[in-house]
Amino acid sequence: MNTKSFEVLIHSQYAFHRCRNEVHKYEDCRQTTSPIPKDPRLCRNTARELIGCYKEAERMHPLCLAPFNDVRECVFKADGNIFNCKKESQQFVDCQMDQEKYQDFLALSTDKQKEALQFDFFNYRGHFDKYS
Repeated sequence: MNTKSFEVLIHSQYAFHRCRNEVHKYEDCRQTTSPIPKDPRLCRNTARELIGCYKEAERMHPLCLAPFNDVRECVFKADGNIFNCKKESQQFVDCQMDQEKYQDFLALSTDKQKEALQFDFFNYRGHFDKYS
């Protein structure tokens, strides 16, 4: 399995979460009521805003490396199904959004919470549903 695709999937989930407004602005700019597509030059500024947002979202804070590795391992062991790793991916997104708050979260966590996570999707394969 190629773990690079998992890393792209994780980063794209966070980037879309962060740049959702810019994506909607760009899509609204591209919309037309006629079958003739719009001139792409009309949406150049919104496209630049969207690319800038994605570029900024791709930077990962060093503090967030541990939750990122947890999500990557979870997705790997879940055979690429990110729906099984909602809790871990949300923790990575929370870390990327507010590093100070995540650092406080780590300081207040217990030793049991700081232990390495175990992912066993093989034995409990039927218990992980993407809609739960």
